[in-house]
Amino acid sequence: MKRVCAWCKKELGRVDSPASFENVITHGICENCRDNLLFQMGVELGEFLDSLKFPVVVVDRGGTIVTGNDQARTLLRKGLPEIEGYKGGEVFECAYARLPNGCGNTLHCSGCTIRRTVMETHGTGRSLLRVPAMLNRNTPEDPEKIKLLISTERFADLILLRIDEMQTKYAAQPVAEPAGEH
Repeated sequence: MKRVCAWCKKELGRVDSPASFENVITHGICENCRDNLLFQMGVELGEFLDSLKFPVVVVDRGGTIVTGNDQARTLLRKGLPEIEGYKGGEVFECAYARLPNGCGNTLHCSGCTIRRTVMETHGTGRSLLRVPAMLNRNTPEDPEKIKLLISTERFADLILLRIDEMQTKYAAQPVAEPAGEH
């Protein structure tokens, strides 16, 4: 799938996707437009994220959540103090994140699609689109399996992790615009 800057239309390369979307264009933001948007125009990161129409959390190189937009906080049912500075598995309530070695350091973490997708985008700079992931989540009642579709985009030295869809054992909750439009 081809990726272009949503502001200046500069080609940004291709995006890996589990489905075949050869003629579909998806959008990101190039470094120049990002700098103009966030710095020269005085737009704060939180304001920019809250302007997005889909849930996004910002992840640093160590797998720690830097912040999340309004839509992500609503979906996760958490406020900023419960998101900022916590490992991704803690924020998403992964059943393995509370083990003695913690999120990112257990045997289960090596197979975590969410973690691998974020780290791959950190390492390669390549965006990944609508990657299927499974999360074993702790809940007050019973552990539950959550199916997700996630997308990643590198943003300076951070990763924007978009939650495209979240499906629990009860019902699917589409949370983003149609594929290829963002």
